[in-house]
Amino acid sequence: MYSFDVTSGKRRNKRKVRILVFIIFLLCILLAGVSYTLFKTRNFEDTTRDVLITRAISEAGDAQTAVYRLTQSSGTSSAALLATVRAHIYCLQSLNILASNIYGAGTVLVAPELLSRCTETLDLADIRLQAGNVLTEQFTTLRDQVNDVAATFNLN
Repeated sequence: MYSFDVTSGKRRNKRKVRILVFIIFLLCILLAGVSYTLFKTRNFEDTTRDVLITRAISEAGDAQTAVYRLTQSSGTSSAALLATVRAHIYCLQSLNILASNIYGAGTVLVAPELLSRCTETLDLADIRLQAGNVLTEQFTTLRDQVNDVAATFNLN
């Protein structure tokens, strides 16, 4: 007679199945962890984008309000209102840089050309204000440019 154990193959197969079940269980746990992490990361990215856009909308609206006050004000508060508009434009430029750093080059909230035109007009208005010249044309141009920035977010 042969001394071959018929059940030894079944035991090996059971052991392989147990090991495979354990590996599959670990892979399922790993997949659940990775999925959870990706979901949280995606949620964080959405929240970050929403916060940046909300802040940009707020700054554009505040710049628009300040420039309307500027066009309707007397000459005594012009310097302060110009500085306020400049601060809002600078904040929008900073938000563009922040968005570009977070989401990659080329990502902007407001077209940089619009912001640079506003900055150039603000520089010219500052020079003319210090010289004591009339600023009606610069204020009107600045108002139109800030309106273009605000139109980016449909604030008109």
